[in-house]
Amino acid sequence: FINGDDAYEKWGVSLGESALSELMTPPANKAFIENESRLQHGKRVLVANPKLDARNLTLQMNLTASDEKTFFKNYKLFCDEVLATGVLNIKTAYQSDVVYKTIYVSCSQFSQFMRGIGKFTLKLIEPNPNDRTL
Repeated sequence: FINGDDAYEKWGVSLGESALSELMTPPANKAFIENESRLQHGKRVLVANPKLDARNLTLQMNLTASDEKTFFKNYKLFCDEVLATGVLNIKTAYQSDVVYKTIYVSCSQFSQFMRGIGKFTLKLIEPNPNDRTL
């Protein structure tokens, strides 16, 4: 689901084979506060209250349609209704209580195969991986 719509039914868009693992990869922590002093061995690291860092995601997606005319219609609708807004709230059937709130950055690759199947790679940012509630 993208922005509350069934992406496959509305635009013929589905996640690529590695997209789910990309989404589910745990976010990194922000750098911990550190202090190095010449008066002490090593360094002090303040580990209390860790915070998550923003994530850069690369999602492979597929666009399929029964014929060439439908393919180009769905492609245009997806670009106009989703990518042009800049917001992609992605929900999968595997994690019904999780919504990945992402921002569209670019499409780094687009290829079309057999007139009704396209593959593209989206670059996205998840600004706050701690906010995945519905």
